[in-house]
Amino acid sequence: MFAFGRPVSTRRRAAIGTVVVAMLSAVVAGTARPAAAAPADSPGVLGTVPALLKGALDLGPLMPRPLDITMALPLRDQAGLNALIAAQNTPGSAQYHSYLTPDQFAQRFAPLPATVAQVTSWATASGLTSVAVSPNRTLVQMQGASDRIGSLLGMHLENFLSSDGFSYFSPSNIAALPAQLAGRVTAVLGLSDLNHLNVTHTADNPGTAANSSFKGYGPKEFNSFYNAPAAHPTAHGDGFGQTLAILAEGDLNQPRADLVQFENQFGLPHVPWTTVPVGSGPFTDTAGSPEWDLDTQYSTAFAPAAANLLVYQAKSLSDEDILAEMNKWVTDNRAAQASASFGECESLAHISGFAVAADQALAQAVAQGQTLFSSSGDTGSFCPFLVAENGLPVGLPGPNYPAASQYAVSVGGTTLTPDGKGGAHETAWLAGGGGAAFFEPVPAWQANAGGSFLGINRGTPDVSLDADPASGYAVIVNGKQLAIGGTSASSPSWLGIWTRAQSTHHGSLGFANPTLYSLPAAVFHDITEGFQGLYMAGPGWDYTTGRGTPDIAALITALGGGAPAAAPAPPASTGPVVPIAPPALPVAPPASSSPTSSGGGALGAITTLLLGTGTGTSGASPHSGGLPGLDLLGGQG
Repeated sequence: MFAFGRPVSTRRRAAIGTVVVAMLSAVVAGTARPAAAAPADSPGVLGTVPALLKGALDLGPLMPRPLDITMALPLRDQAGLNALIAAQNTPGSAQYHSYLTPDQFAQRFAPLPATVAQVTSWATASGLTSVAVSPNRTLVQMQGASDRIGSLLGMHLENFLSSDGFSYFSPSNIAALPAQLAGRVTAVLGLSDLNHLNVTHTADNPGTAANSSFKGYGPKEFNSFYNAPAAHPTAHGDGFGQTLAILAEGDLNQPRADLVQFENQFGLPHVPWTTVPVGSGPFTDTAGSPEWDLDTQYSTAFAPAAANLLVYQAKSLSDEDILAEMNKWVTDNRAAQASASFGECESLAHISGFAVAADQALAQAVAQGQTLFSSSGDTGSFCPFLVAENGLPVGLPGPNYPAASQYAVSVGGTTLTPDGKGGAHETAWLAGGGGAAFFEPVPAWQANAGGSFLGINRGTPDVSLDADPASGYAVIVNGKQLAIGGTSASSPSWLGIWTRAQSTHHGSLGFANPTLYSLPAAVFHDITEGFQGLYMAGPGWDYTTGRGTPDIAALITALGGGAPAAAPAPPASTGPVVPIAPPALPVAPPASSSPTSSGGGALGAITTLLLGTGTGTSGASPHSGGLPGLDLLGGQG
């Protein structure tokens, strides 16, 4: 989101930051202003809350236009799914590492066909078209004229102009779901174009990157830095027989050509590339090409003998398009591991309904033995939209989603300095993402993380790798070699490392995090120096680099049963690890660790967290059975 890919206007960041800060601050201040009430008998859902930026001008109704929306349906037997995932990741359990197929998952946990039929019949009878149901029956996509959809949902879609000069559309009032959909839909995506994900790669000195004398470290150097076993491209241990996936977007022609050049230049085998389109396109966006260059080149560089590289192709980085892409990777079940080098504020992802729906897909992935690696972000301990124009953080901390999901591996970043002997010294990268989640509970496998983990919801990142562009990766971009960094370098690299480990176990390792947290400390380089905003590195797990960076040879040995001796427990930190303590932040503890704990109970959680509803101290007007309005035009007071 800096040098390449999809740039994000600092004015847009500041404006959207105003939304998040205002919503989170409302909990503390208890002074949110009431908005117009939704009908009492029509409960609202996530994704239908108006995004009224402070100071924005309402330009009137959105001109009628085709609109694609996605309705997310809740899973069945969430408690049973939680129990299954726990058993699959508990050594000694009869279900340990026994994974479901997509069909088995659908039979046990997908919404019932009759429930889906209620939604699809409503859409068809209402004149909506292109009605499609995902294979796991959790997503129903449909298309219609924007004014028609607004009328059906009892709301108005309006054009707005922010005080910072960018335009967007959003509901101007909370949707009122028809009775036929009540209780059957947990989120509606696509009612605003404000929510989208951002890529997270960074070039050193972006203005002169192409002319810089430093062109990055290549695969040979990184294999040395992280002590990878000698490459044997036809032997098990280098990714042999495994399929890995990249979640990408837009036109992929140039990244595909760049990968071939990269493999030729660095003497690597040609890993077969398969593009998997998601939807009908068009796939014309080229802004993210350098991101997909980085993802495809270093995922395969760490697993050069992989059998296949699947590159999933969304048409945009909107929440609904990425949700469809993520869900397709899960329901296809062709790759046991994937990487997503993009993210957005966890708070915004929750409000839009993206996080609730995506968590369902990722919970299915875990039950099927799949792992998603995700970039923790390149804006330190602050949400991507909470960065001031002068580069200093403002507002409240917040992690990236999907990295914040309890069903993903969050990958942070380090700054690497070669030691001249083939190894390296590492410190926490100043811009690496990390922190405590607002909406994700503490997963069982993280509860005893130790170090500076405070046990306040899910902590990120889990692991790290070099991400500083000053010690960046040699990447071929449009036929030229550049040095690029960011946690979107560390995430696909970890994908390759895990694929390499999987090849020694015939792909049977399952969701990576329970295993990564169970390994001895000697498998990781513990990063004890540096900071990234609010958090400082220290002995053991921390909010800057998680468990640290891998010794790949030790990792593979440990997974094979010949684990190195565990390092002694690190001493307790004597100084303050978190200058601004997460306990002071508003955290909504979930009632359970259900993948949709913020779905069925989402309205209570989000209104309590964002508006203080139900606490008896907020000025917001709760509506019986509905979602309070979100009026940020006047700010507080």
